[in-house]
Amino acid sequence: MSIFNNLKWNAISQLFKIATQLISMIYLARLIAPEDYGIMAMATVVTNFAILFRDLGTSAAIVQRDSIDESLKSAIFWLNLLLGIIVGTAILFSSSYFSELYDVPKLKPVLSLLSINFFLLGATSVHLSLLERESKFETISKIEIFSFGSALIIAIAMAYLNFGVYSLVTQSIVSTLLSSGLFWYLSSWSPRIKIENIFKNTKSIFSFSYQLSLFNFINYFARNLDSFLIGKYMSATILGAYNLAYRIMLFPLTSITFIVNRSLFPILSKNKHKHAEVEKIYLNTVYTIWFITIPLIISLLGLNEMVINIIFGEKWHLSSSILVWLAPTAIIQSILSTTGIIFMSQGRTGILVLLGVQGAILTGIAFVIGVNDNIISLAKYYFIANLVHFFPCMALTMYVIKSNFYKLILKTYPLFIAGFISYYIIYILKKHLDHSFLSLVILTIICFVVFIVSLLPTKEVKNFINRLIK
Repeated sequence: MSIFNNLKWNAISQLFKIATQLISMIYLARLIAPEDYGIMAMATVVTNFAILFRDLGTSAAIVQRDSIDESLKSAIFWLNLLLGIIVGTAILFSSSYFSELYDVPKLKPVLSLLSINFFLLGATSVHLSLLERESKFETISKIEIFSFGSALIIAIAMAYLNFGVYSLVTQSIVSTLLSSGLFWYLSSWSPRIKIENIFKNTKSIFSFSYQLSLFNFINYFARNLDSFLIGKYMSATILGAYNLAYRIMLFPLTSITFIVNRSLFPILSKNKHKHAEVEKIYLNTVYTIWFITIPLIISLLGLNEMVINIIFGEKWHLSSSILVWLAPTAIIQSILSTTGIIFMSQGRTGILVLLGVQGAILTGIAFVIGVNDNIISLAKYYFIANLVHFFPCMALTMYVIKSNFYKLILKTYPLFIAGFISYYIIYILKKHLDHSFLSLVILTIICFVVFIVSLLPTKEVKNFINRLIK
């Protein structure tokens, strides 16, 4: 087990997923109407909520525990299978209710089809967790690449045939079907047939799983209340524009943090009692994430109109205005998203719950105020809520690993100075260039180059260059 190997294979898988998402966003956004994207976003609100009950935190417990026997594995499997059946059936029979709630008839068949995913996921969550526990990310990566690629090809073909929102639905189902089947086949583990004493055998992980599930439940509302309120009180078109801006802002960042969290969770869990080692790993992780994401977000922030109009088309012009506030929010969330693995690996999920409550209250207030104004105000208040939440969250994270917030600031402040310099340069230069794809590429490259050059005098970059030379 090594951090580099975990990161390498997770990066390969996630980079391929990013590529498929980019292709999906560029091609499908031109073939599918904003209204259809809005319907899929409404369905996602429901399915994201249902995911909370898919395994109740038991999958993470498999990775986090020092040891796990066969009886516990089998008990968790049967519990998750039961939960998958219950959740999938609940979505199927409640699809009419949500369709009437949103007043969108097409939402009913969309949700009915998406319920299939939960039957599949419930049967294979343990198999995936066992592969992650053993750091078999090469196997996981190959499965996900095959699944993502196959699903994208089918979705594009269906979009060309004017299937609309059902192209997106089919993409989700095909990806889940292929990956679930291969996780089961290649994990080399099968559950015991005996299903008695499920709850007795899972009692040992109850505290960890219960608190993690509670956090996920709270976090769901913080993450999805915006889509619900926009869909309910504004319109599907505005929700579609917001959802596109949100995806542009988040999907590269969540991909990066997903790679890091997935790769480091098994490592941090095994080294949970070595606080100096955990501190070193986490500080380097934060620096690396911001080193990648800050120039990316700065380029999106400075070139927001060019990005939207050139790549997605002028019909999405509203997304560029929303992106002005969602872009800096992404810088904050890229690090907040990593705090969970610290609390989980240290077994401090109780703190995670408290921070989840704080975040939900702040973002809830922001969304309620914003939806009564306009979509731009909602995005602005969302940024402010994340900024307020950031400081206590990071302070507690550093405290848990026997470190302090000052060390984090000392290590990362040069990144923000370099970011401001990069933004200023592209802000000046874009006034003298036309709004063409070539100009967009040139300015993006300049942003990254200026950012890196600005960091050359710093200790972190000097050490990195020295390691490369040696």
